[in-house]
Amino acid sequence: MPSILVTALLAAAMTAAPALAPTTATPAAPAHYRVVDLGTLGGDSSYATAMNDRGDVVGRAQGADGSYRGFLWRHGRMIDLGDFSPVDINDRGQIVGSRDDGSGAYIWHRGVLRPLGDPSARPVAINNRGQVVGHTDAGPTLWTRGRARPLPLADVSDINEHGQVSGGMALPDGFHAALWHRGRITDLGAGPFNRSNTYALNDRGWAIGWQFSADQDERGILWRHGRALDLGTLGGSFTRLRAINNRGAILASSQATDGSERPALWRHGVLHDLSLAGISTEGEVVDLDDHGRIVASIRPVFGVSRAVVYHPR
Repeated sequence: MPSILVTALLAAAMTAAPALAPTTATPAAPAHYRVVDLGTLGGDSSYATAMNDRGDVVGRAQGADGSYRGFLWRHGRMIDLGDFSPVDINDRGQIVGSRDDGSGAYIWHRGVLRPLGDPSARPVAINNRGQVVGHTDAGPTLWTRGRARPLPLADVSDINEHGQVSGGMALPDGFHAALWHRGRITDLGAGPFNRSNTYALNDRGWAIGWQFSADQDERGILWRHGRALDLGTLGGSFTRLRAINNRGAILASSQATDGSERPALWRHGVLHDLSLAGISTEGEVVDLDDHGRIVASIRPVFGVSRAVVYHPR
């Protein structure tokens, strides 16, 4: 598809308000958002994987030849990271990801790639101290200043500024969401089917993840102060959580009463329907920063993806 046509259709998709009926779970939707298209590396498509609190975004973008390469979007400009797949970025601008040649995981910083040292490493998150958590063939691992430490978990999902790691632990009769910190594991528990896991956590130690409802639907769970809180839905059966910021706001997607899946934001005890605030239902929300900005990958037309940032007005 010619890029000029994609641009025109993208502009139309971003300015048109979604014609969706409100749901009873959103009595006071957030203010509308201003959307910024992050562009590409010369092709039609791009998609985001993470954002830091400085507004930097990482992901993959299509070049003019149709191939995908890693990108860092900063100050309105997309920087080509080459054959690199970024998964996370911290506030210092350190990016963790994997090389496309299968040589393992690396930290990119100011144009230099530093290997984590294990060709089987599959990173998932990096904190502002440069600590990385991820997986290797030997199991979940924490890297600190170049040194690898095996973690006594079955899965890992995130690491905060205090070195707390969210993940999951295998039990003889189930799988439970868990936190690890300084050698100690905290079992966060599970729901009716003895299955739960984490997606992320913030610097306050609040973890988000999932467990099944009695009807075996995925429900978004916030674990804080030793208690598990079901965040509800937009009237449907399920909610999938994406990210949590240090203010306690949680980015999600949730099923509405009409069966559609919509972007959502939980804050102050209420799950808000973000489609009513101008965020596209065509695509997926990806990450949320402490300023309330949301990064997403939307589909303006069939077969095309664009990384965008939504700024609250």
